[in-house]
Amino acid sequence: MQFNAAGDREFWVRQWRNAKENSPTAKRRCRSEREQLEGWNRRAVKYARRTQGPKGEQRHKAVHELLRQENVLGPGVKVLDIGAGPGNFTVPMARAGAEVIALEPAVEMVRVMEKRLAEEKLSNVGVINRPWQEVALDEEWLRGGFDLVFASMTPGVNDPETLQKMLDVSRKYCYYSGHSGPRWEQAHRDLWRRLFNEDIGPAAGDILYPFGLLYASGYRPKTSFVMIRRVEEFTVEEAVENLGQFFWSYLDITAEIKQIIEDYVKERAENGIFRQEQKICHGMMLWRVDDRINA
Repeated sequence: MQFNAAGDREFWVRQWRNAKENSPTAKRRCRSEREQLEGWNRRAVKYARRTQGPKGEQRHKAVHELLRQENVLGPGVKVLDIGAGPGNFTVPMARAGAEVIALEPAVEMVRVMEKRLAEEKLSNVGVINRPWQEVALDEEWLRGGFDLVFASMTPGVNDPETLQKMLDVSRKYCYYSGHSGPRWEQAHRDLWRRLFNEDIGPAAGDILYPFGLLYASGYRPKTSFVMIRRVEEFTVEEAVENLGQFFWSYLDITAEIKQIIEDYVKERAENGIFRQEQKICHGMMLWRVDDRINA
């Protein structure tokens, strides 16, 4: 009998779980979910500045264009934004008249978002300050309650179970986006090998896994990709801090580890500026929960 992975739902469940549990970054992660959350709280303001500027504009436009083409958003549309962060999508969706529930576990991210909402005098947003994994759908009266369930580049939807929860709370559309293909910048790859003597490997959150699972489940999401060439410049101190924040998830940043990172940055800095260049691809999927083949 010929094996058909495209139609084998359990195959994609196994592949996604295997990537999540056995990738180098997954196996070496040493921080609890609570510690990771505190990490997001510490960098909320910087993250908001970084993603709201020109660097995030190309991806944001691509997302809104996909939603516009399908006529998904509009006044009165009920939206659940999973992993809303500083409100990069919640705010414009609310501005368009949608009634948005922003789910965001990091309290400092919520504060940034609420400040933006107040500045624009938007009152059509409610907030749930909890991880998606901890939300009980029936107790929260969320099941089947939304016209659009939206999850953009969020760790909140990171396995078959959390993807299924998206389907369970939607009565019309779901949107999901994630990395497609290589994700890590050169500095992360180089330093990972220097610190752990192994390759950093692929990202566990590649959009291939949820796409394969949806396809095998009978869905045919409208799928598109946006290629982004990103060039960033930092002072040596900023670059060392940023890289230290990344590697903090995988080991204690001792004086020795910080020196390794600092030496790497200084070796590649020119006139005190460390430059990072990367081409990355983001995949986007939009589908209707009531539109399945052989449903």
